[in-house]
Amino acid sequence: MTTESQHVPAATRTVRLLEALAAAPAGLTSGELLDEVSGSRSGLYALINTLRSVGYVVSEDGRHRLGPAVWDLVPDRPGDLETLLAAFVEETRSRAAVETVALTWPEGGRLTVADEAAPDRPVRVVYGTGSSRPETGADVLVMAAGDMGDDPSLTRVRRDGIAVVADEEMTEVAVPVCADGIRPTAALVGGIPHHRASPEALDDLGRRLRQLAARLSHRLGAAVYQPYGWSGTEQVGPTQDLDEGQLDEFLRGLWGAQLACVRADGTPHVIPLWYEWDGEVMWLAASPGASWRSYIADNPRVSVTLDEPWPPLRRVFLAGEATEVDETEVPGGLSGLRRRLAVRYLGRGADRSAELQETEGWAAVRIVPDRIHGRQGLGAVAV
Repeated sequence: MTTESQHVPAATRTVRLLEALAAAPAGLTSGELLDEVSGSRSGLYALINTLRSVGYVVSEDGRHRLGPAVWDLVPDRPGDLETLLAAFVEETRSRAAVETVALTWPEGGRLTVADEAAPDRPVRVVYGTGSSRPETGADVLVMAAGDMGDDPSLTRVRRDGIAVVADEEMTEVAVPVCADGIRPTAALVGGIPHHRASPEALDDLGRRLRQLAARLSHRLGAAVYQPYGWSGTEQVGPTQDLDEGQLDEFLRGLWGAQLACVRADGTPHVIPLWYEWDGEVMWLAASPGASWRSYIADNPRVSVTLDEPWPPLRRVFLAGEATEVDETEVPGGLSGLRRRLAVRYLGRGADRSAELQETEGWAAVRIVPDRIHGRQGLGAVAV
C-alpha cells in the first residue's frame, strides 16, 4: 500500500504545475503559478525552466502555458501531428498573432486543439490546448476530417477552401492543412470576438490562415496548396519588390533551395538542397561524393532561387560565392549544422537520427551573397 513517505514532492509539484496550466489555456504568470503550486519561488522557477527546456512548457510575455511536447505522451500519435506541432510553433512564434489561431486535429469525429497562438490583447478567443472543440458548425468539422459528403451547403467550402461560422460571441474562420496539398489532414481555426469581426478583419484573418496553412502543408510535403483540388479565391495581389525585412523573413522560411553552379564543361548544374539562413550568409551541408562540391571548388560563383508556389507568389534570387569551410567556422560545428537542418526540415526529434548526425565525409558550405532580390506577384525577378 502506498504511504505518504513514498511520495516524491518534486514529482507531485510537477504534476500540479502541469494540471494548473492545463486548466488555464491562456497561460499563468509565475505569481499565479506560485499560488497554485506550493513551495518556494526559486524552486518554481527551476521547475519551469526544466519543463521549458524539454518542451512541456512555453513562456511568452510573462505567461506560461503547456508546450507541444505534452502531445508526446499521447499513445499512437500520428507522425504528421508531431511535424505539424513543431512547424506550427516555429511559424507562429516568429510572427505576432493578430487573433487567436488554433491548430486542430481530428480524433473520433471531433477536433482536438493540438496547440494555439494568441495575441497580446485583453479580449481574445481562448481555445485551450488539449481540449475538444464544441460542434460550432459541420463545415469546420468535416473540413478537418476531409469528408465533404454530398451536402450542397458545403459546395462553397469545397470551392473556396475556407469555412466561416458565427455565433453571438465570436466568428470563426477555418482552413484545412493538407499533407498532399489537396486532402485535409488537420485544420487551422481562427476566432475573432464579435465586436471585432468586421468584413475587413475576417478577410485579413482568412488570408493569414490560408498562408499559414499553405506553409504548414508545405512542411508536410505538399508541392502545392489547392484544398479539395481547387485553387480557391486567394488573390495573387500586387506585383512588387520585397524590401529588406521581407527578404530576410522569406529566406528564414522553410523553402527548398535550388542551387545553380557550373560544371567543368560549362553546362549548368541545378540541385535542390536544404539550407540555413543566418541573416547574412547561407549555409549548406554537402554529402560525401556530391558532384557540386567539385564544381564550386573550380568556380565558386553560384546562384540560389527559392519560390513560394501559392499566393502571393513570392520568390527570391541570391547570387554570390560558395566556399567549403572548416567546421570550426560553422556556428555549432558541422554536426550542429546537420542537426539544425534535420529539425528545420523534418521536425522536432529528427536530430536524434543517427543517419542525420553523421559528419564523416560531409562538408559545410557557406554562400556569401553579393546580390539578393525578391519579388511577389506575377512579374519576373530582375537579376
